[in-house]
Amino acid sequence: MKEIQELIEKAGLSKGEAKVYLALLDLGVSSVGPIVSKSEVSASKVYKILDKLSKKGLISSIIKENIKEFKVENPHNLLEYLEEKEAELKNIKEELNKNFKYIIEKVKLSQNKSSCTVYEGFKGLKSVFDQSLQELKKGDIMYVSGITESTEEIRNYFIHYYKKQLQIGFKINAIFDETAIYKIDERKNRLTEFKFMPPGIITPATIIVYQNKVILEVGNPNYILTILITNKEIANSFKINFQLLWKTPKK
Repeated sequence: MKEIQELIEKAGLSKGEAKVYLALLDLGVSSVGPIVSKSEVSASKVYKILDKLSKKGLISSIIKENIKEFKVENPHNLLEYLEEKEAELKNIKEELNKNFKYIIEKVKLSQNKSSCTVYEGFKGLKSVFDQSLQELKKGDIMYVSGITESTEEIRNYFIHYYKKQLQIGFKINAIFDETAIYKIDERKNRLTEFKFMPPGIITPATIIVYQNKVILEVGNPNYILTILITNKEIANSFKINFQLLWKTPKK
C-alpha cells in the first residue's frame, strides 16, 4: 500500500489526497466518517481533499438517505489525470524555453555582482564545474593550480569535464604538483597545457580562475568544500599570481 501511495503522490497528488483516495478505494462507497478513520487524515482536511479529488475527476459522490457518500471513479481517470499533468508540464517547459534567454541574462547580471558561495560534497563540486561549462566559450582560458585528492567519482567526472572542454573549445593552463603526474594522461588534449610545481612542493588545495570567477577546492575525499567567488578584481589578482607561477615550473 505504501508503494502505491508513493506512486500516486509522484503522479501529482498530495500526501493527504493519496491517503484519502486509497482509503476510499478500500472502502468502496463511504461517508466521511469511515474515510477519516481509514485514511488517518483529520476530518477538517478530508472535506477539502474530497472536494479536490472530485474536481480532478478521481471520485464522485451521491446523496443516500440525506447522507453524502463518495466512491472512486474509473481508475483510468487517474492515468488521464497524469496525462493532463504531463501535457501541462510540457506546455510549461515550452513557455520556459521561449523565455530562457531572458532568464539566462538575468542570471548573468546577478553573477556580475560580487558573491561568495560555499558548496559541500561531490554534488556541490559538480554543480560549480557544470556551471563553468555553461559560461566558458571557445577561446576562453581557465587557469588551474594545485590538485586535491579525489575519489573515483570525482576522477571520472573530470575525465568527462576535459572532454567537454575540448568540445566547447576553451583552453586550460594547469600547474600540478608531482603527485598528480598520473592524472595528465587522463586529461591531456590539444587545448590543455600542463606544468609542474618545483620538486617537493605539494598543493593540497586547487585554485581555478576563469572570467570573473575563482573556484577554491579544498578538503579530502571524505569531505570536500568548493568555494565559488565572483569578483572581477579578485579573479584578476589570482590570474596575475598564476602567470608568475606559470613562468617558474618546468613542463
